[in-house]
Order: sequence, then structure tokens, then C-alpha cells
Amino acid sequence: MSIRFVAPYCRIASSLLPVMLLAGVLGAQRSRVERTVDIAGNYLYGNNEQLIFSARGGVASRDTLYGMRLDAKYLIGVGSANGVRRMDRRSWLVSGSVDRRPEDQFSQFILGSVEESLELRIQSRINVGVGAKFVIDCDTTFQLDASAALVGEFSVLPQLASGTSGPRDALRSQLLRFSNRLRYRNQFTEKMNVDHVTWLRPRIDDWGDLLGSSQTSIGYLLSSRTSLRLSFLNDYDSRSKARGARSNHNGQMLVGVAAKF
Repeated sequence: MSIRFVAPYCRIASSLLPVMLLAGVLGAQRSRVERTVDIAGNYLYGNNEQLIFSARGGVASRDTLYGMRLDAKYLIGVGSANGVRRMDRRSWLVSGSVDRRPEDQFSQFILGSVEESLELRIQSRINVGVGAKFVIDCDTTFQLDASAALVGEFSVLPQLASGTSGPRDALRSQLLRFSNRLRYRNQFTEKMNVDHVTWLRPRIDDWGDLLGSSQTSIGYLLSSRTSLRLSFLNDYDSRSKARGARSNHNGQMLVGVAAKF
């Protein structure tokens, strides 16, 4: 296998390294610590073969005063048409947050993330923000919460030269966005659960510049620590097609195994 296809897999380890380091630090604390690993993929065959591989890791620590979380994920997709293989998806994201009084009905948080996406034509995007979360309803098996935040975005985005399909110098931008998130969790039975997250992030001074994401995961417990998961994901960037992407949407269905420890 050529270096071009091997190198992205090396990024998985580097993306998950901060998670493993933080896991060791948080593990020394007395607060509750949860570590998660999720490995998933999908293979579609036919006229255009497509192989998608996803790896995700996370560590969270929480007590009555503060909650901290760090997540890292990596996704790669290799397609094949007429016997020619090419990489058409490659994205990674590292995100973190700190919540004040996370177990209260109303809490405040700070967040930050760094991401890159080949399919949405994002060279780099850094987000830093502050917000608040409100738990609408919650019991032992069900939770519905909503959050809002003000986010500063610092991005480097490729631009197309006027009248051509070729790239020109990248555009660097600094702007503010208003972020809205809705999350729903439900443990239907002892073994089956669903987790859904939707967020929208419009630019404050131009609501036509919109980012969005939706993820729905259905899990089936295989043991007390592992579960089989079916996930539907869709990311949206209203300006990605203008930057040379095939579409403003990037969606996939993944099947995998998740573990908590």
C-alpha cells in the first residue's frame, strides 16, 4: 500500500494521543472518570466502491462542581472507480469542554475545538466559545437538554480562482457564530439505547453562512462495557461547495463497536 494511503492511518494515533494523556491525568483524580473508544466503518460496493473507516476516543471526568471532556475522532474514506483508487474523505476533530456544575439543571461551560476536512474543503478551523446548557427533562433512562453558546471561529479555507476549477490562495477568516445544540438520550430497554445530537451554528452577521451537524446512534449492549452501534452522521457547511467540494452535505452510515472503561 502506498504512503499516500498509509499516512492517514498514522494520524489516528496522533489524534487520539491527547485523549490518552488526559485519561492518565484525570484517572488520578477522585472524580468519576469515563473513557470511551469507538471503532466503526462501512463498505459499499457496486459501480463505485467506497470504504470508510472511523476511530473515536474520549475521556470525561465529572463531579458536582466541574465536568471536563476531551474527544478526538478521525475518519477516512477511499473510493474506487474504473479500477482507480483515490482518497475522497479525510477529516479529524479534537474538541474539549469544561462545565461548571454539570449535574445542575442549568450550567455554564467553555468549549474549544480544532478540525480539518478534505471533503468539506477545510484546511483548518479553530473554535473557542462560552455558553450555557439547560436540562429540559431527565430521569434515570431519559435526558433532553439544549445549549446555546457564542463561538469565535478562526479558519483557513481554500478558495477557487474566479472562472476556473483551480485553487488560489487560502482565505483566512475570523468571525463570530451563535451555536445551538439539542441532545436527546433514551435507554429504551436494558440493552438498547438511542443518542441524538443536532447543532446549528450560523454566522452572527450573515445567517446564510451556516454550519450544522446531526448524529443519531442506536446502540445494543453486548456486555456491561461494550456495545454494537449503528450511526447516521451528516455535516453541513453552506459554503463548502463554493470552495470546490462536491456538496455542502457530508453524510455517512457507520457500523461499529464502542467500549467504555
